[in-house]
Amino acid sequence: MTDPNTLYGLIGHPVGHVRSPAIFNAHLEANELPGRMVVFDYKPEALAVALDAFRQMQNLKGLFVTMPHKQTIASLLDGLTDMAAVAGAVNVVRRTSDGQLIGGQLDGPGFVTAMIAGGNHPGGKRSFIAGAGGVSAGICSALADSNVRSIMISNRSLERGRDLRNRLQKAFPATEFAVTDAQPDETIDILINATSVGINPGDPLPISLDGIRQGIFVGDVVNLPKGTPFIAKARDLNCKVQSGDAMFRPQIQLALDFFRSA
Repeated sequence: MTDPNTLYGLIGHPVGHVRSPAIFNAHLEANELPGRMVVFDYKPEALAVALDAFRQMQNLKGLFVTMPHKQTIASLLDGLTDMAAVAGAVNVVRRTSDGQLIGGQLDGPGFVTAMIAGGNHPGGKRSFIAGAGGVSAGICSALADSNVRSIMISNRSLERGRDLRNRLQKAFPATEFAVTDAQPDETIDILINATSVGINPGDPLPISLDGIRQGIFVGDVVNLPKGTPFIAKARDLNCKVQSGDAMFRPQIQLALDFFRSA
């Protein structure tokens, strides 16, 4: 049901490709929950001004945060959850009754929850993840929290990859972290694209699948109606695949609980 006193938002730039508001609103309607999600398109240079406006928006309960704001927003908020602080990235923001904005990180829990629901528990597995941005940081944190054995981080900027590795290694000493510019090989059990490569027609594959074993888990954070070429090729290799939409659906209830928490 639509309730003007219960507003949720999604903030990013650009936002023409986002599908999550429709999924979120369908969940509210199907469960007879009040409210509506709307989209806010703010360029990075206007993010701080937008947040000041959100602090004053009395009917705003919370926000989802998408690219390119997931990392830059963290330093502009009034507080962070432990996982958001470790990841250095935020994808949900709760507005408190006194107008404070608290950042959380549900990308990782959403992705790993979907993995486990599909019968792919990461515990004890060797993983390889492309990207060192906000989504990757969240997924790496959740994998480590689920007792993954090791995480190999591949990123165009090795320095950025090392920064993420060092932050994660301190928070999760039981997990092995490394940074590489090589492609995954047959030792990998879990392969994840956590970059935006694949969202545009003609994009190359974000990761080579030539050296992997058939049948491993392959996931993609890019959310396209028909999936990505990366997922299509992994499926041809009889891999267990997870498309971008799978990680968002578990986040809906997690986010609603987060928005309601004190």
